[in-house]
Amino acid sequence: MSDAKARIPSIWTTGWTDQLRTGTWRNAVAVHKKRGAPCHGACPVEGEIPLWVRQMREGDSLGAWQTLVAHNPLPAVVGRTCHHPCETGCNRNDYDGAVSINALEQYLGDLAIQEDWALPAPEAELESRVAVVGAGPAGLSCAYHLRRRGFRVALYDANPELGGVLRYGVPEYRLPRKVLAAEVKRIVALGVEVVAGRALSARDLPELEENFAAVFIAFGAQAPKMLPQFPRDDRRVMGGLAFLRLVAKADPPELGAEVLVIGGGSVAMDVAGCALRLGSRVRVVSLESREALPATAEEVEDALLEGATLIDAAMVKEVEEAQGGRLKLRCLKAELDPAAPAGAIWPLEVAGSDFELLADTVILAVGQDPELADWQESVELQGRLVKVDRRFMTSRPGLFAAGDLASDQRLVSVAIGDGKRAAGCIADYLQGGKRDRPKAETEAKTAAEATEETNAEAEAEAEGPEVAFSDINTFYFPKKEPRQREKVAACERSSDFREIKLGFNPARAALQAERCFSCGACTKCDNCFYFCPDMAIVKDPSLPLQYQVLDQYCKGCGCCLAECPRGAVSAKEESK
Repeated sequence: MSDAKARIPSIWTTGWTDQLRTGTWRNAVAVHKKRGAPCHGACPVEGEIPLWVRQMREGDSLGAWQTLVAHNPLPAVVGRTCHHPCETGCNRNDYDGAVSINALEQYLGDLAIQEDWALPAPEAELESRVAVVGAGPAGLSCAYHLRRRGFRVALYDANPELGGVLRYGVPEYRLPRKVLAAEVKRIVALGVEVVAGRALSARDLPELEENFAAVFIAFGAQAPKMLPQFPRDDRRVMGGLAFLRLVAKADPPELGAEVLVIGGGSVAMDVAGCALRLGSRVRVVSLESREALPATAEEVEDALLEGATLIDAAMVKEVEEAQGGRLKLRCLKAELDPAAPAGAIWPLEVAGSDFELLADTVILAVGQDPELADWQESVELQGRLVKVDRRFMTSRPGLFAAGDLASDQRLVSVAIGDGKRAAGCIADYLQGGKRDRPKAETEAKTAAEATEETNAEAEAEAEGPEVAFSDINTFYFPKKEPRQREKVAACERSSDFREIKLGFNPARAALQAERCFSCGACTKCDNCFYFCPDMAIVKDPSLPLQYQVLDQYCKGCGCCLAECPRGAVSAKEESK
C-alpha cells in the first residue's frame, strides 16, 4: 500500500461523537426555557393553563385543581361565566379548533365540589388585619389571596349572602346558586371573618382605618344608567340589575305580556332570558348591530334560540302613553358615528326609518356605574370610577380598590384577576415591599408549597415571546375534533331556571385535555436528547427542565428546535 493511499481515511472511525468538539462551529446555542403560552397571556387571572391541563392529562385531577386555584378560587363559577379569551388565543385555533379550556375549568371546579376538596391552608398566621368591603368576584378573590398569605381578613357585604353580582345578578340558569355557595364556603373556611348585611360607606372609613392595617373596597357598580326619554319613578320602567336582583330573590315583578329590553350587553341578554322564563314576549333593542354587540355571540344566540327578538342598530326617540296602560316607544334605525372617541357611542339617526313598539314593561340594561356620591370627599375620582394607581391604591394611603368600582371592564374573570393582583399589592404594602416571608414563617411547608415544588416549572418565569403556532411541530399532534359543552334543548329552557349548559363527563374532559399543545412547556419527551446529532444534550434531573446543553458540543444545528413539539427549545445567538 502506498503512503498516499494510507493517508485516505476510512468511512468508519474508531472515535466517538463526544470526541468531536463541534461547539466551536456554532454561532447559536440551544437553550431550554419556559416560554409563555398565548392562553396564559390572554387569561385575566394569569392562570397556569398549560400546566393544569397537562396535570389533567396525566390523571392528576387534584393537582390540576390545586394549580388552578392558586390563581382563581372560583373555577366552577368562572367555568360558567368567563368570556374565555384564553380560547381565542389558543394556538390550536390555527390547526383544528381551540381546546375547550373553559369547559375543563368547569369540570375541575365541579369535581372539587363533588369530592369536597379543601383549599390549601394559609402559608402563615400574620398579625396584620385587612378589611375587604364587597363580597363580589373582586372582593372574594382579594380576601382569598390575602388569607392564603396569612393575613387576617374581614369581609363586609351589604347583602345577606355573599357573591355580589354572581349571587344577585347572574341568573340561576347560567350559574346555579349551589355552585356559587360551595366555592364561597371554601374561601370562608380558610378563616375569613364575614360581616354580611352591613352596608359601609365613606363615613365608615375612619373606623375601618383605625381597626385594620389596610382596606380594600370592591362594592361594584349598582347605579343603573338611565335614558332621559324614559319616565322616572314609573313602575313600568326598571333597571336591568334591579330586575335580576328581584328574580334572584325569587320575588320577580309583574311584567305583563310585552317586555322591551334596551341594551346589547351581557346584562341585557340575561334580562331577556329571565323575562322569557317568566312568560313574557321579549324584544331586545340595541344601538349596536348584531355583529358589534357587547354581549358574546353565545349569549346572543342563546337569547334568540329561547325566543327573544333582536331589533339591532336602532334607538328609542320618544316614549309616550298608550291605551291599556302600556308605553308607546317611537323608534328609528341608527348608525354609530365612527368619529366617536373610544368607549363613547354616538348614534346617527337614519332618516325615514321610524317605527313604533308597544310594551307593558321596559327594562333598561345600558350599563351601570358605582354609587360614589359620598366618596368624593374621601378619595380622588376619575370620571365615574375611583382612581387607582398601578398598585390598585387610591389617593388615600392604605385604601385599595378594584373591580367594577375602579374599572370599566365589567367582566367576572377580570374582576377576579384584579382582586388577586390587588392582594399582592396590599401584601407588598404591609410587608414593606418585600414578598419574601420571614424565616420563621417558612419553617413548616404547606401543602400548597409542596405542590409548587413538584411543579417547578410553574414558578419559572416565562422567557422570550409567546409561543406562536409556527413554533409548534404539529407532526406530533394528530388532529382531534374540538368539543364544546352540550346544552339543554332551546324548546325546554323557557319552562324553568335549570342550568342550560351541561358540563363535561370524565371521558370528554380527558379527550379535550389530550388536545392541548402545552405551548412553551417542556414535558420531558426526550426528543431533543434523541435527535441531537452531536450528543450535546444530556439529561440532568437536578435541573428544573431536566436537560443540559453541553457547550463544547452544541454546534447550533437546530435539530432540537425543529423536533421540540411545543416550542420549549430556543436558539440563543452568540457573538464570536
